[in-house]
Amino acid sequence: MLLSPASVMGQDRSKEAALLVEIGQGFYRPRGGPELYLATAQAVPQWSLVPGRLRVGLPVGLFHPGYQLGGLAGSRLTLNVLQGAPVLLASSFQLHILAEYLPLVYSPTMHWRQLVGAGVGLETSNLLGITLKLHRDVRTPAIYGQLMLTYNLFHQAPPPL
Repeated sequence: MLLSPASVMGQDRSKEAALLVEIGQGFYRPRGGPELYLATAQAVPQWSLVPGRLRVGLPVGLFHPGYQLGGLAGSRLTLNVLQGAPVLLASSFQLHILAEYLPLVYSPTMHWRQLVGAGVGLETSNLLGITLKLHRDVRTPAIYGQLMLTYNLFHQAPPPL
């Protein structure tokens, strides 16, 4: 049985949609205050605008900035910068940069916040990834830094050989 190019590239970033689940940790530093531990969990549905190159997503999740649980929602734009050589049925890695705008960030003590940020990530065959992100609060001079682990729930196993 011969495989078509479309089925061989079934794992690659050129898929129409992805559902990323991200967990991360990092720091939250308010102006004039100490750094606090930051834990984050997000679900990010994404859709291709330019297949294999550009995706748009809607991150929704929870965060814990050292003392209280909060929620977040917004938008993400991800640009694939570098793709590794194919290994068997998928690319070996993909390097991407991302930009996020999170206008709906809320916790009971911090109330409403708006975060703007960017990051760089590395994915393996569109299944697992690691991302480093840095955000700035638009309303107050606070900084959020995160290291995220990513898993794509829409990942498809390669077809049998």
